[in-house]
Amino acid sequence: MIIKPTTMTAIGLISCVIANKASAFDIEIDPSAYLLGGHSVHLGFGNDHYRIDIGTFGLKVPQALHGDDNYDVEFSGLGVKLDYLFGHYAGWFVGLEAASSDMTYTRITSNETTFRRQTSLGPRFGYRIMYSRNITITPWLGVAFNLEHKDVILDGERFESEAVSFFPAVHLGWRF
Repeated sequence: MIIKPTTMTAIGLISCVIANKASAFDIEIDPSAYLLGGHSVHLGFGNDHYRIDIGTFGLKVPQALHGDDNYDVEFSGLGVKLDYLFGHYAGWFVGLEAASSDMTYTRITSNETTFRRQTSLGPRFGYRIMYSRNITITPWLGVAFNLEHKDVILDGERFESEAVSFFPAVHLGWRF
């Protein structure tokens, strides 16, 4: 059996949380991903000090957000987040996130397509609201340092890749 490093990382993080008596398990989605034809599901484990999130996500990026009317951009990927909760599951948190995304760039006029794996690392912060005993609303902002950010050129037209990107989100969740 071959275990990939990302699988080992996830297993190690889950084992660490279980060993430290995880008192919370939750599931979150990002509704905006579904509105944009994508998906976003995240499982969280933790206690009142730390939370680990393992998730899958993807969407078609609106041209208004990526800023290039000549390209369509889509991505899907996996990510891991580790948050420090300041002693309370609800309220402010800060954390680190790492993600690996499969990017698809399509030149609109020629329909020429290329693919790239994008790895990103960076900080995040947010605020978890307990709407009810189980329902959470979590607005957050991530800053991603994109490790592969060479520009894409298709059919002679350049799509400028960013070294740093900002990702605002609002997750809806259920705490078990």
